[in-house]
Amino acid sequence: MTNKIHSSKMLTQLLKGIIDNEQLNLLSNIEINHIQLDSRLISSNGLFVALNGAQTDGRLYINKAIEQGAVAVLVEDNLIEDNATSGFELKNADSTDASLNIPIIKVADLNSQLSEIASRFHDFPQKNLSLIGITGTNGKTTVNQLIGQWLTLLGKKVYCMGTLGNGLYGQLTESPNTTLNAIDLIANLALAHQLNAEYVVMEVSSHGLSLDRVKSLHFDVAAFTNLTQDHLDFHGTMQDYSDAKLQLFSPQYSNKIVLNGADQTAKSWIKQWQDNNRNVQLCCFNDTHSLAQNNIYAKNVKYTNKGISASLVVNKETYKLSSKLLGAFNLDNLLTAFSCLYSAGFHVSELVNSLSLLSSVVGRMEVFANDKSPSVVVDYAHTPDALKQALQALKLHCSGQLWVVFGCGGDRDNQKRPLMAAIAEEYADKIVFTQDNSRSESPSTIFSQMLSGVKNPDAIVVDYERTNAVKYAIEQANVDDIVLLAGKGHENYQILQSGRINYDERALAQNIVSNLQ
Repeated sequence: MTNKIHSSKMLTQLLKGIIDNEQLNLLSNIEINHIQLDSRLISSNGLFVALNGAQTDGRLYINKAIEQGAVAVLVEDNLIEDNATSGFELKNADSTDASLNIPIIKVADLNSQLSEIASRFHDFPQKNLSLIGITGTNGKTTVNQLIGQWLTLLGKKVYCMGTLGNGLYGQLTESPNTTLNAIDLIANLALAHQLNAEYVVMEVSSHGLSLDRVKSLHFDVAAFTNLTQDHLDFHGTMQDYSDAKLQLFSPQYSNKIVLNGADQTAKSWIKQWQDNNRNVQLCCFNDTHSLAQNNIYAKNVKYTNKGISASLVVNKETYKLSSKLLGAFNLDNLLTAFSCLYSAGFHVSELVNSLSLLSSVVGRMEVFANDKSPSVVVDYAHTPDALKQALQALKLHCSGQLWVVFGCGGDRDNQKRPLMAAIAEEYADKIVFTQDNSRSESPSTIFSQMLSGVKNPDAIVVDYERTNAVKYAIEQANVDDIVLLAGKGHENYQILQSGRINYDERALAQNIVSNLQ
């Protein structure tokens, strides 16, 4: 975050009701002015949260945090072994300075308590903001940015949080995760309030829900785009993945709900709610039936090289829809964003009148072209469904051959590699396999698994160097061809076995296209 949030609380205020009174009484007069999960960011009067995470064990850095200025440490109750009966102990860093004795406080279910602790520290900034949350496998980032752009066009100040970064719309700073850890997430909401934002639009990932990162939030509007295979390395099964998403639409998390009525998972949720007589304030898009109080869908849809035109039906009233965006899935994204803002109280006419002004999102079906070049489309598609939709969408606009350049991420769900390759073979005319973020995996292993999904592997061009692969495809393509560069989108790096390198596919595409003039 570029802006500093200044706050100070007594430790007892943060932990009241979370630990027992006997422990609480031992913590009087300890003042906290910041909370951190990273010991390197601790300074004077800091509270260090020593989580045992997937990457590292925070307990290994307790002494470091103390040396940096931590005045208290929180640890998971069942991860500290000692003879204390109260769950409270004094610990000394590896130092002869007795002043470094600080309390190490054991908290049951610590991870799920962090959202509440952080909210107390920042005086519950979420209560001063209108929150819109978007979940789903594909489309979250585009919907997030479309809503941010739309609200800005309508004269509202909006703070966006998600894959592209966090900050006021158009002023994002890079984010380490789609949904931040609970401490940083609440700090961002405090910053949004400090910057006088009225709305916060947030991508809510299945990881974020499963790991209780949004536990203390309640969304004015929560939206679901779709559910297709992804993140099975984390969730294990599609059912667990679906159940993680479903949490967002419980009364605990949401007030009004927007669902994609064409999605099978959404349909099953609606039936489940109806069977249980749950009263849900529901808006369905892509829904021509009376499943919800509000029904929104598009008909008479036309796709041209200028974008999308259609008739927009809102509760049986018809309006003209015109957009510069490309592809059927972007029509879905528009309908999601429209439904969210409609559910948030905006009038249909003001939304329809400003819809045509919306532009494409960075790295999402973003076109680079001139009169002497093929059309080069940079898109973040990195799942089977996203790649399929991108290719299907571009087929509607392509009068020549459709090329695709893509890879699959290493250290991630390897089940989707042959699926994505098969989709490329079905929908593209020319295919180039290259590296995405291979991470610690051998690219040859990834390529082998991808090639297992195609019927004619000899027709596939394989290039380990992504820059060369992109250059080859664009220079070999004809003017009336379309070249889809899938997987990197907005990212400006690659993570390879050798480490992280700078790689901006948008800039590369622009440069190659410009040189073809």
